[in-house]
Order: sequence, then C-alpha cells, then structure tokens
Amino acid sequence: MPLLHEALVAPGCVISVMGAHAGEDADLIFRRKIADCAKVGRTFWVARSPKARPAQVQAICTRGWGYVVFVEPSSPHGARPTTRADSATEYSPDRSAWFPLPSGLGPVTGKMDNSAVAFVFDELTTDVDGTVDLWAYADAWDSDKPLRFALGLSTACALRKDMSTHPRRMKSRYRRVVAVGRLADPYSVWLR
Repeated sequence: MPLLHEALVAPGCVISVMGAHAGEDADLIFRRKIADCAKVGRTFWVARSPKARPAQVQAICTRGWGYVVFVEPSSPHGARPTTRADSATEYSPDRSAWFPLPSGLGPVTGKMDNSAVAFVFDELTTDVDGTVDLWAYADAWDSDKPLRFALGLSTACALRKDMSTHPRRMKSRYRRVVAVGRLADPYSVWLR
C-alpha cells in the first residue's frame, strides 16, 4: 500500500482505466509486467491515450508526479480492449535517438504505428486495496476541466483539485484501484 499512498497524495498522477488487451486478461498482463520489473528492473506498458503522450508524462514526472494509478472500468466492458499484438523492439524518449528494448524483457505488444508509446515503470504492484475519488482530480493540462474518460481516452494526466461541484464531472465518482506503478526515467517513450 505504500506505493498507492504515495501516488494518491502526490499533486497529480496518471490515471488509467484497465481492461483486457489483445486477448490477455488484466491479471496475466500485470503478472508479466511485474515479472519484468523483478527480472530486468523495469517494464514498458503500452498506452495509447492522447491525454498521456510522452512529453506530457515526462513533464509531470519532473514535477514529482511519477505514478500511474490503474482503476477498474465503471462498467464491465468500459475499456476498449486492444486488438493488435504487434511487438515493439525499440524505444525513444524523443523520437531522435532509438534504443533496443532491454534484454530479457517480456513482450511489449499493441498497435505499433507512428503513435505507439509506453510508460516506463521500475515498480508495479497489484498488492493494493483502495479507491480513487475521480472528483478530486482535474485535467492536468486544463485545470478548469474535470478529469474525464471516454472510449479511446482511458488514460489521462490528472491534477489533484476538487471538482466535486463541476457540472461536467464524471458520473461514477469512486473507482477501485487495481494496480499502481512508479514511473522511471525516461518515464514515457515512443515505440517501434
């Protein structure tokens, strides 16, 4: 629980709705990625949301907000599952210099096109017991707007701010936390 506590008291974090991806259930994906952290010291987690691109995630991490809180969907099939399982072989923090993914790392899969990106974690745990209040967060890039998720926009950089009276706040206020990850330098990268 310490990692979850650190994430929830930080001035902000990334919040991501978790669901099945490319035929793998969430538990299997988490086990694989946790094993990467133990074996290689880090893992790469594909994230496609335009509200959490590498430059945005890198910017919040320099402010000390280096956590991703994974929450359950508001309805059983609330997160659109990834259908592609292409494998990445290289990463870049800035699309200039490219590096091979670490040796021994499990597969980093998803739709590998020009917009493929991933979070970089050095710690990831499902040993969490808690909820997150979505009304306690605003959009990190427009703090006058509440945090909102939509189909295809299930991951977002979030700023701690009371949005409980905002008319456009999320309908479902509390979400169960299913995992939390600590982002490691370079925090978020491009993939190919």
